[in-house]
Amino acid sequence: MQPPRGYPPRGEIVDGYIKTLAMALGSEEEAKKAIYSVSTKYYHAFGCKVTEDLTCKIKSLPDVRWVLPDSYLCYGETNYAGEPFIDGKVVPYDDKYHKHWIQDQDNESYASISHVKKNRRRRKKSSLD
Repeated sequence: MQPPRGYPPRGEIVDGYIKTLAMALGSEEEAKKAIYSVSTKYYHAFGCKVTEDLTCKIKSLPDVRWVLPDSYLCYGETNYAGEPFIDGKVVPYDDKYHKHWIQDQDNESYASISHVKKNRRRRKKSSLD
């Protein structure tokens, strides 16, 4: 999703996800049933279970940046995409739900640190005649 303007409260961001998905599914109740995770801090996204046919419709909705299948992200894992969304409500925020993202960012930051190499002179090998 496109990041929201300003710094809206978490509830407003989640409500925006519900309204967006409701445009494809026909109702907010159906959207709440389909969403299983949301992310509102490090990135703006939600995970939902929908038929493959609906993905094209979702891609065309306002503020949707892209649609990825779960298998693209982490095969066989369902706990990688933000805070769990259960029975129409998001669980209280905890960094543990973003551990993979945080770890990836730390790895990228570490990789971008330039290491200064000390200039070392090559020693000439003395030849024994």
